Amino acid sequence: MRAKPAHHAQTFTAAAAALLVSAAAFTVSACGVSDQSATKSTTTAVDPARAPADVRWENYQGVQLPIGGHDGPSKLGTTAAGYTRTPQGAALAAINHSTRLSLAPDGVWPQVAAISLMPGAGKDSWVLARAQISITAPANATVAPQIAAYQLTAYTPDRADLTVYATYSDASITATTETVRWVSEDWRLELPDPAAKTQTVQSVPAIPAEAVKLAPAK
Repeated sequence: MRAKPAHHAQTFTAAAAALLVSAAAFTVSACGVSDQSATKSTTTAVDPARAPADVRWENYQGVQLPIGGHDGPSKLGTTAAGYTRTPQGAALAAINHSTRLSLAPDGVWPQVAAISLMPGAGKDSWVLARAQISITAPANATVAPQIAAYQLTAYTPDRADLTVYATYSDASITATTETVRWVSEDWRLELPDPAAKTQTVQSVPAIPAEAVKLAPAK
């Protein structure tokens, strides 16, 4: 295992750390969101090892994000919402919420936070940190992550804990631990209390074989 994250991963996660890690890490504009479909329910048996179905990739601020044809988000615009109450929906919510929060530009991030975050000390700390910086441009392509896989470590219909794996152009890999909770008929990201000093991002040598792989964006 590397003693430190490789350069590109370290550069990108430094920016994210100012937001997510420093925070531990539905206000929707009517003209900014197109409702593709209502939040979907499912009767499919719970299988945390199953990959989300019909995944396509959409660019958000220089990073490709997975959009599930069945598991969400089904509402896309300024914000992303509408996930199934399944392991797959929880994983897609965690990935989309955390990345959009890290990269949301000035003027947009309050809406993203309102949709994405659970109330609490983690959210409060994130809001204070975000208000002190400015993001006006997409992520630099040379340091932007490629979301590659995730692994659920715990799942109930009300909460999911998982690790999200991302790769970088210098072949480095990061593992980010995330938690989402089912509230108001959707998954929301729960940032850890900064007082706990939880390490949420670390460098890893490889993606575990048992992780759920996401087909690379084309």
